[in-house]
Amino acid sequence: MELEVRHLRVLCAIADTGSISKAAATMGMSQPALAAQLRRIERMFGGRLFERGHDGAHPTALGAWLLSRSRSLLPAFDDLERSTRRFAGNSAHIRVACALTRLAGMVARSLHGLLPDAQVSLRTEESTEVIPGLLESARIELASLDEYPGHEMTAPHGTAYAHIATEPIFVGLSPQHPLSGVDEIDLTDLAPEAWAQPGVLDAAPREHFWDTCAAYGFTPRVAYGVTVDVALDLISEGRCVGLFQASGPARERIVIRPLKDSPLRFTHLLGWTEQGPMEPHSKDLVQAVTKTYWAEALRSPDYRAWLRRHKPL
Repeated sequence: MELEVRHLRVLCAIADTGSISKAAATMGMSQPALAAQLRRIERMFGGRLFERGHDGAHPTALGAWLLSRSRSLLPAFDDLERSTRRFAGNSAHIRVACALTRLAGMVARSLHGLLPDAQVSLRTEESTEVIPGLLESARIELASLDEYPGHEMTAPHGTAYAHIATEPIFVGLSPQHPLSGVDEIDLTDLAPEAWAQPGVLDAAPREHFWDTCAAYGFTPRVAYGVTVDVALDLISEGRCVGLFQASGPARERIVIRPLKDSPLRFTHLLGWTEQGPMEPHSKDLVQAVTKTYWAEALRSPDYRAWLRRHKPL
């Protein structure tokens, strides 16, 4: 076995996340596959690089020595890749449609890093339901989509989908709400509440919410169909509660809390046309978007605290 750049990225991912399972999620790999790769790397270097325990993975002296050198080398390799792509004159035109999630910005940044000279046009769609048709008809080359339990998506003919991450959905409450100080709220305890939801909501997230509430023994009272800004005002005044992406930023005037056992969740997907300009770069893009997603997720204080207590979904 010879040392490769991807091996250095594995070591940095484990060190950055403090966990083999979390590192696997950031790199789009399974936990057993990453653990096996780490064992091969350790055999190659002749010693343990991380000590594994109940509190995560921590570099050994050998691991810390190797990490310091890896971190100095990886930027040079990244620059070499970008320079080579510019020299090759990769100037593809890539049309992108994105669901209204935080993944849209991550896709844009990852595309720029991967194909800096490509001409990119990106738009967000209020309804994810139209995006598969846009891909299938080749009116776009790339898409981000959101998938909900019970409404799993199959890639249309001539397209491919890749999993980026499954994310829990948290609840937003007024700071004066009696449950605002609870670390994780039981969904049943929110049965009496009024809810705010977007005025336009696809069938998949709507039915996932209603079906989950039914499983917890209540029918939700959706009193407000409004924009996020209006919802924030209503929630801060204690008039209702609302659902928020775990990876979202901290919100002024309200508190964001996880739901116990994460009954509400969704999956970020990346899709592309198999005959389009993204196909040769699809694996690299999936890795880049996954890496960006977890880097952003760890910047969200509520999601970061939740990830300390739980494995990624």
